[in-house]
Amino acid sequence: MSVSTTKLQRRDRVEIVLGACIMGFPAATTGEIWDLGEQLSLGHVLLFSVASFAALALMIYVLHGHDKDTSNRRDFAVRVVTTYGLTLLVCASMLFGLGQIDLLNEPVVGLKRTIIVAFPASFAATAVDSLGSSGNENCG
Repeated sequence: MSVSTTKLQRRDRVEIVLGACIMGFPAATTGEIWDLGEQLSLGHVLLFSVASFAALALMIYVLHGHDKDTSNRRDFAVRVVTTYGLTLLVCASMLFGLGQIDLLNEPVVGLKRTIIVAFPASFAATAVDSLGSSGNENCG
């Protein structure tokens, strides 16, 4: 019997948040990220976001299995969007805590910083999630 590894569980969400913290915090504390958030145009950062989202989808596709069953496509899409969304929230929270998101005066700079930090953090989140999921194959 085949078990779908793309179905997102509560434990997976916790693993995603922890994984995002593992790589997000070191990235969020660097001055280079803060400078990039100010210097890069919003268009470039949005292209960066699209590229990282596509790479994240590919990574999840490879790590979590890729059944040909079309019923798993929705689960796959939910996992990709949830992983990127939770990572963005974690990174925004870290940057806010570090005083690097000014919601009133420079919200676009904060958004750009969040997207830049989310790039490595989303991959760490997926890696931690896949490690946790590999041990749950026989769990019902």
